[in-house]
Amino acid sequence: YANQIAFGRLYREKLKEQVEALGYETEVVGKHGMWEMPGVPVEAFSGRSQAIREAVGEDASLKSRDVAALDTRKSKQHVDPEVRMAEWMQTLKETGFDIRAYRDAADQRAETRTQAPGAVSQEGPDVQQAVTQAIAGLSERKVQFTYTDVLARTVGILPPENGVIERARAGIDEAISREQLIPLDREKGLFTSGIHVLDELSVRALSRDIMKQNRVTVHPEKSVPRTAGYSDAVSVLAQDRSSLAIVSGQGGAAGQRERVAELVMMAREQGREVQIIAADRRSQMNLKQDERLSGELITGRRQLLEGMAFTPGSTVIVDQGEKLSLKETLTLLDGAARHNVQILITDSGQRTGTGSALMAMKDAGVNIYRWQGGEQRPATIISEPDRNVRYARLAGDFAASVKAGEESVAQVSGVREQAILTQAIRSELKTQGVLGHPEVTMTALSPVWLDSRSRYLRDMYRPGMVMEQWNPETRSYDRYVIDRVTAQSNSLTLRDAQGETQVVRISSLDSSWSLFRPEKMPVA
Repeated sequence: YANQIAFGRLYREKLKEQVEALGYETEVVGKHGMWEMPGVPVEAFSGRSQAIREAVGEDASLKSRDVAALDTRKSKQHVDPEVRMAEWMQTLKETGFDIRAYRDAADQRAETRTQAPGAVSQEGPDVQQAVTQAIAGLSERKVQFTYTDVLARTVGILPPENGVIERARAGIDEAISREQLIPLDREKGLFTSGIHVLDELSVRALSRDIMKQNRVTVHPEKSVPRTAGYSDAVSVLAQDRSSLAIVSGQGGAAGQRERVAELVMMAREQGREVQIIAADRRSQMNLKQDERLSGELITGRRQLLEGMAFTPGSTVIVDQGEKLSLKETLTLLDGAARHNVQILITDSGQRTGTGSALMAMKDAGVNIYRWQGGEQRPATIISEPDRNVRYARLAGDFAASVKAGEESVAQVSGVREQAILTQAIRSELKTQGVLGHPEVTMTALSPVWLDSRSRYLRDMYRPGMVMEQWNPETRSYDRYVIDRVTAQSNSLTLRDAQGETQVVRISSLDSSWSLFRPEKMPVA
């Protein structure tokens, strides 16, 4: 069976490419990419297949065909190859097939393809298109990136042909001359994109327009009396009635809920409708847990790019606004300017989104209010240069807190560091008797997040990874395992549960495909 699979791959991929390179035409005539050469008679040579079909019928199973193949097989006889070739040529003549004309036509097609070498690479993306995709993909994650970053990403999109590096470099030089890439140093080793520069300028301009033109109105007839006093920052904000403001302050989840709830109470007291934008799904669930916010409309940041509806004259409160990207900020400010909406953005001082939109707003002169409310959590800083000692101390503290029945979370950046720390914690939990010593593991699939940019990068895919495609007809997922990643054709060879393979071009993948990485996960 393994040999059948191997020869099937050779037939579907290598032999097909070699036959087409010689100028012969091919056509797919069966399942899973089975092909033949059109115009060549095959019925006259398929006596063995005909005998099997006559024995078991057209719709017989594979098992029945295998049995019939053994039953109808004749004993092997030695036949002179020259005699067999003469028989084949005579059979061809009887069918009326002109093999000489067929070969001459193939030779002409092969010669035409040789004279136009660029025709093969036209299936892949254009160099400038590849550079544009590379810049757009990097711009979504970084404000600054190196020449090497752009070159590597561009080469990963282009088909691997001779001279691809030189073509990519020429495309990058063209992007620099068109100011699509803007050098940040004299050596042209560090860049930002023209997209970022334009977005930052637009954020500054829209911020100034909102502060100058928008008016925060008060509706006494809709006022909801406040149930508690304001903090100093919110008290000043209520008096100023700023159309665009940043409320900054440190604090964990409880502090963020307190800050948002206080801003909602202020807007309700002034008689305005309120909409809250959470930083992510976790923050959205955290805010919904607060009884004071139970009746409020709370959406995620994704809503900004999917078409958010703004209520004229309302207040929009953005939780953890430092995580906004420039594009999300532009959508938010544009909607506020069009509908005279007050924008209140909280800044909790965490990791910023791509482009640091709040910094651009601060440069435009947006007022900043320092919030000091909420419960302050104690923090202990331990300075230890040795990573192993740090992790051992953290693992010990974590195990002690778990043993005491406390809900604890250990956090570290990076997949590799997370694995090391997890192993240290599990070892400590076993030492303290919280976990049993027999190791129990299970195979799990970890999602590899693909977006419209990274989906077409060949480096994202590795043999052994799992892919799923949504089938709208059966309303289920078809699962495949990546058998091979072919750089030359920029394609993936996928194997299904029955062992059948198919070749899919990376450029043809869309949002119906999902990618997973199999891994062993300890569970006890």
